[in-house]
Amino acid sequence: MNIKGVGYTNGINYYNKVTSNKIEKLEKKQVYDRIELSDEAKILKDYSINESNYDNSKKIVEIKNSIQNGTYGYDAKLIAKGMFDAMKGKE
Repeated sequence: MNIKGVGYTNGINYYNKVTSNKIEKLEKKQVYDRIELSDEAKILKDYSINESNYDNSKKIVEIKNSIQNGTYGYDAKLIAKGMFDAMKGKE
């Protein structure tokens, strides 16, 4: 005499088979990373300074010449303020 039960094990086997198929399908899916700039970042990009448009070589030459001549003057308070602003994160 062969007693197979009321079919409860067949339901579990079917459930395991279905869930294993779903897991296999999910593993085959490829995931790609994506980065998007916010609207604020896009606006700030427009305000950025292009190095090709910003030429300060004339000012550098003037400062070098004044240092060599000994006529370069500086304001200690202005330098200190700039240092404190840089430490606080201001520019």
